[in-house]
Amino acid sequence: MTTPTHIGYRDPGDGSYNPGLQTNIAPVTRDNALYNDFMIGITATNTLGSGSEKYQQDLFGRSPLSALIGFWNTSSEVTVTVMSPDKPQAPEISHTYTNLAVNQAITLPVLGFLAREEVNTLNQVTVTDSSGNSFQTTVDIAQLPFTDPEGNVSNGFPKVDVITTAEQSVVGDDLYFVILSERRANIAWDRQANVRWYVLAGSETDDPALWLPVFNTTRLSDGTFIGSDDHLSYYYTPADMGENEPVGQRELWRFDATGRVFGIYFIRDRAHHSLLELPGENALLYGSDYISQRENNAGPNPNPDGPNQGPSAEDCIAILDLATGFEKVYYDFRQIMNFWRTPVPTDLSVPNIYDWVHINQIYLDSDSNMLIASCRHQCAIVGIDRETGALQFISGNHDDWQATESGEPTTDWSALLLAPINPETDEAYDLSDPLQKAEADRTFWTWGQHNVQEIIKSESNPDIIEFSIFNNGNYRTRNTAAGVVASENASRCSRYQVDLVNREVRKLFEYGETEVGADGYSSYVSTATFFNHDNDTSQPRLLANFGGSIFQENGSGVDTGLALTLKPDESDRQDPLEQVDGNYQGRTILQEIDLNTNLPVFELRLTSGSYKTTATGDTLRRAELYAFRAYKMPLYPA
Repeated sequence: MTTPTHIGYRDPGDGSYNPGLQTNIAPVTRDNALYNDFMIGITATNTLGSGSEKYQQDLFGRSPLSALIGFWNTSSEVTVTVMSPDKPQAPEISHTYTNLAVNQAITLPVLGFLAREEVNTLNQVTVTDSSGNSFQTTVDIAQLPFTDPEGNVSNGFPKVDVITTAEQSVVGDDLYFVILSERRANIAWDRQANVRWYVLAGSETDDPALWLPVFNTTRLSDGTFIGSDDHLSYYYTPADMGENEPVGQRELWRFDATGRVFGIYFIRDRAHHSLLELPGENALLYGSDYISQRENNAGPNPNPDGPNQGPSAEDCIAILDLATGFEKVYYDFRQIMNFWRTPVPTDLSVPNIYDWVHINQIYLDSDSNMLIASCRHQCAIVGIDRETGALQFISGNHDDWQATESGEPTTDWSALLLAPINPETDEAYDLSDPLQKAEADRTFWTWGQHNVQEIIKSESNPDIIEFSIFNNGNYRTRNTAAGVVASENASRCSRYQVDLVNREVRKLFEYGETEVGADGYSSYVSTATFFNHDNDTSQPRLLANFGGSIFQENGSGVDTGLALTLKPDESDRQDPLEQVDGNYQGRTILQEIDLNTNLPVFELRLTSGSYKTTATGDTLRRAELYAFRAYKMPLYPA
């Protein structure tokens, strides 16, 4: 039987498919003009310490906790420091720029201003070069934006409950970045839970040139950010949109920490999920929503469950050339995976679209050169040969893979399925034994997972693949009528190892089942990042972002209540205890875990501060505050 394979080239690179990178567009030309005006008049008399330097807070109008300083530079090293006299115990944020051009006008970003709720905050900026020349100023920073109840809005700044903070010796100087949706903000907190940077999505009443993405934002190796979002469709919508294709997420905005927009990529197919730069290639790897264009040549849609008849979605991988914005290659999962296997969980939020596989993250494994993809609605992690597009393995529940349209098998899926190794016995689960199969479903396999990431091994071996995952835990079975309900469930941050020679998969570690439990149960989104503090293998850490927790109002005024799922009977079995049309609130639990103790050394809990309800006639979908992405990284890029 054949091995499922696909690799294709659909973009001729002439703008007819992806229009590509746009730089002659309002957000970019506006920002270029502001920057050029700022640079005008900087001459050899405007040196650091002369008193005639140029300084502007939030020059581009999108990043209130940033500034730009311009001067005639005479030193290859300049140090910028920001601190707050109003909160002197807060960490200073300092950065030394090196290898700077000399004897010419330069500009430097100034980052790390501190803002607080309800009151303005005085900040002090000091800029010093290696010769001792310096500039100093104080800036009164406005209070943080209103929360939902403060501003009577539905996309305000989060209400923050600080659970645990840490000293510099424990967690270092990096900041905690949370990408907060729907249409809220990208925010960075320091180790004491002070806000030190943010940009807002922008509201419908704002100039669209001032909008920014706050959904799948990620930082590239040059220090710029890139992201898409549902509300970013003002500048580009394909002329050949199918009637069922959702708008948005076809503009990829590239911007820096000062809020300056450098370019917008127009892409034909939605970049709805995770974005990952391919090291050394100046290219972006992402899951592509490729919907109507294949309808005529890719066969019928199975639609085994009845609803949502129509073309399929979220079932391609694409690689984008960041220099041009043209697509280099794509991999069609309608030919790589089993299109006829029923999805669990499901998502019917986009009418007349069959979201059967829902690719939500991909990375390129550095040893095997495989593309490792998370297929949420198939509850599987799969490996694909980058050069040929051939499916190499499937890590996931073994049920229903032989389903076909005709009933005649064309692929031996059993040869691709990895044997799960029971961590208690170090032997393979006997999946023909109902008890062992149920245990594997409940405790071993991933369900509705997100954020597959490579774990770099201590020794190179292309036959061994190690990855981490945020195991959301939707249903924990393919028998949806017997699925685990949200209030009895828990999401887990897990590490797995794939042995390609012995065709086995092992679970090496997990966190969350007992440590966080139903409070952190996230039926959608979320991230888990394993790392070593100070790059020291004796100090293993986990950044856990339980980003899609939802809870029911309990009447006590406290941010607790019955754990809920995003969409009852789609993302999980409906809980008999829940009030289906009751009030609910989203919550993000962000933790840095010391894996030597399994205890948090830093923890924030973010909510909107107000309960929401589904309007009469609207489809129930409890997405009101969530974090699709979270990172721990320096405010200034390396």
